[in-house]
This record gives sequence, structure tokens and C-alpha cells, in this order.
Amino acid sequence: MSSAFHDNASDSPLHPWRRLLLISLLLIAAATVFSAAKDSSLLSFLPAKDRFSLQWVLVLLWAFIGVWLIRQLRHVVLRIAAKSSKVDVRIGLLLSRTLSAVGYVFVLVVALHLLQIKIGSILVGGAVTGVIVGIAAQSTLSNLFAGVLLFTLRPFSIGNYVTLRTWMFSGIEYSGTVIDINWYYTVLMDGTQKRIVPNSSIIISAITIIADTSIQLYTLPLPYTISAHIFEQALQQASDGPATVLVREFSEDTYTVQVRVPTHVDRDVIRATLLKLRTESTAQVDSGVGGT
Repeated sequence: MSSAFHDNASDSPLHPWRRLLLISLLLIAAATVFSAAKDSSLLSFLPAKDRFSLQWVLVLLWAFIGVWLIRQLRHVVLRIAAKSSKVDVRIGLLLSRTLSAVGYVFVLVVALHLLQIKIGSILVGGAVTGVIVGIAAQSTLSNLFAGVLLFTLRPFSIGNYVTLRTWMFSGIEYSGTVIDINWYYTVLMDGTQKRIVPNSSIIISAITIIADTSIQLYTLPLPYTISAHIFEQALQQASDGPATVLVREFSEDTYTVQVRVPTHVDRDVIRATLLKLRTESTAQVDSGVGGT
């Protein structure tokens, strides 16, 4: 029955949004009809045993119709998401699952009403349980909603080289090429280091996107005895190519610079250049002390 409706729906002239509204109205109308049938005065004339059996027949029939309509709603939502170029496929899947969960809860509530089971006490106990579960799952939910925002806003995409900075990282910048974005984490690859960053921290970060994937970034501390300009010139000679050094921060004993070099430059070249300058700087300081 479901497949037949689905096949016919593909040829239906109705707009997907109209079909979504139509199915929703049918679901509400069916719930109203079954509730009215349960409260019908005709049932009061039946024996208690027959009345109980009829209630179960209404519940089973309602469950079949309700579940079938909710599945059609999910198909329509997925089709709308697939046709929209602005909506990520995973967003459509999340919306369809959320709609299905809400719909199944609605079917369950109506079924309990048909069985004349008081829902108030169940809702009170469920509310207390929901608060406890919500507190325990706060971190997971924050990452989940942050993942939805990343899929929707798309501040960066897979393959971009990004730099993240936020107070949650204690002022430390994390850089790398984005290799995966899922519901909970974003994975960055920086050389041989893989960084798994929670989505909740990314949406409150200052994000720098490096469009040129042929450039790699490094953040290094330099002693004040080494000039950033001299380090840049030495690095250009050692790498035999373009290299830039930008001053980022100043601290008590060192200052932080950001080094931009082509991807073919090995990080050992940077290390050797820095070690050489430090050795020369130490030797100059020692010779100055000896001369005095």
C-alpha cells in the first residue's frame, strides 16, 4: 500500500508542499474521526466485553493509518530536501527523522486516548525523566545543534584550510585542512596530526579560511633576540621559495609568529632554520658578554 502511494505520488501534479499539507490534514482528520468514534453514544449500549474489543479494533486501525501517513510525510520531506540545492542532504534526513518521531508520538497519544488511558500522569513522569536526560545529554545536544548550523550556514567546506580560535581553546589557534564534518565533530588534518574539534566550540570560534590549499600555516614562538624579518629571509633562502612571517602576539619572553610556506616545504626546514638563528643569536650574546 505504501509503495503504491509512493509510486503514484511521483506522478502526482500536486506540489510537494501541498502534498505535505494535505497528508498532515488527513492525519489530523483521522485522529478526530477515531476520537469521535470512541466517544460515540452507540458504544454505551454494547456489553463491556464487546466495547473493549471494539476499542482495540479502533486502536489497531488508527495505528495502521497513522503510521502509513507519517511514512508518506517522511517521503515528501526527503523529496523536498533532495530537490533543494540550498539544503544539505543530511539536514533533510534529520528533519524527516524529527518529523517521524513527532508523528509517532502523536499516534501513540491518540492510541492511549482511544484506550481511555490517562495521559496526564504519564506526561508528568516523562517530564521529570526528560529533564534528567536533557541535563545528562546537554553536551551531545549542543554539538548536534551546532552541526545543524554548520550544515545550514556552511562557513567552510571539506578541503578548506581553516584556523580556529576561541576562548574555549585558551587562546590557542588550531589549524588544518577540513577532512570531515559530521553531526558532532569536525575533523582537521594538519600534516600528520588529526584534530577532532567539537562542533559546539566551532560555532563560537573566529574562523580564518585559507583559500589557497597550496599554502600551509605554522604558529611558532620566537625569542626577542631573533627578528621576524631576519627569520623570514632565512626561511626563504632555506626553502628556496616564497615564505612569509607575520607577528601575531607578544608575551613576556617570546612573541608568536605565523609562518606561511608552500606545501612542498618540509617542516624540518623550518625547524632547522629556527635552530640555526637561535644558535647564532646565543653566540652573539655570548661574544658580547665576553667582550665586555
